[in-house]
Amino acid sequence: MTVGTAGKGGRDLRQALIEAASALLQEPRPAPAPSLRAVARACGVSATAVYLHFDSGTALIEAVLERHFAEARTWTEAAVAAAEGPRERLDAFARTYVDWALTHPGPYQLVFESVDWLKETDTVRTWMENRTAAMGEDLRAADPTIGETEALERAEQLWTALHGIISGRCRQGRHVWRRSVTEEVTSMVTIFADAHRHRS
Repeated sequence: MTVGTAGKGGRDLRQALIEAASALLQEPRPAPAPSLRAVARACGVSATAVYLHFDSGTALIEAVLERHFAEARTWTEAAVAAAEGPRERLDAFARTYVDWALTHPGPYQLVFESVDWLKETDTVRTWMENRTAAMGEDLRAADPTIGETEALERAEQLWTALHGIISGRCRQGRHVWRRSVTEEVTSMVTIFADAHRHRS
């Protein structure tokens, strides 16, 4: 017997649908990427023509991700290299990383939030680990009282906070932020780099 949309049966089905959808949302899902057909259409060619250069739509998206990741890494590392001291390097990385993400929200989401791609490649993980270690060294230089473990923890927390800033700004809706993104990022770096000044 088919459950109707009215009465107790309808209410039960509605609740069952909500529970089923909730269960399906428990696992992380890959960020949406443009389809092969959409890309081909944007180039004014047939989908078949794409296969002359890429074995599959997945291969095309991987090339896109690699390109944007390389750009993000180049931008941030160049900014860090141009900075003179440890605190300046932390500020340079944080500002440039957030700036790249906010000016490239789609690529940022695909590169740093695409679950399937991140599982299959070590490129992003390796860079993030190396950058976290470098940030830890700069945090120790800014606060000589902390050890290596605490410095790495702070570096991870700072990076997590930067992701929070990016996510909030990208999905702000109608929210009006009280401070500029530069002020917010600089303030966040201060929290982790100058924590020793606030200790009792």
